[in-house]
Amino acid sequence: MTVTVSVPRDQLREGGPLRLEADSRAVLVVLVDGEVAAYEDGCRHRGTSLVDGAVRDCVVTCPGHFWRYDLRTGARADTVGEPLPRFAVRQEDGLVLVDLPDLPPAMSMRETLLAAARAGRPT
Repeated sequence: MTVTVSVPRDQLREGGPLRLEADSRAVLVVLVDGEVAAYEDGCRHRGTSLVDGAVRDCVVTCPGHFWRYDLRTGARADTVGEPLPRFAVRQEDGLVLVDLPDLPPAMSMRETLLAAARAGRPT
């Protein structure tokens, strides 16, 4: 079941991220160059919320460990790396609507440990 979160369009200001929450998920909504974009609100490093990160020249800097993301694309702005997951956005009657896809089924502890081992990262 797809979950939709919304915010009035007039609550968005250029380059000012806004955090929405639904279905135990956090969404970063931002107006960049006149376009609305929505991403998973969590740095790919440690999951730190990006809503309080410094925004300059369409790039948000994670307040936790300073990873940088281009808010136009979600791509890393400081190096090659995993981009922020992006969500579909539509606008209706003055609202910005963000459709959140279904969450994948939770992995078992065994699957989590195997995935971490394959990726060569500590758990």
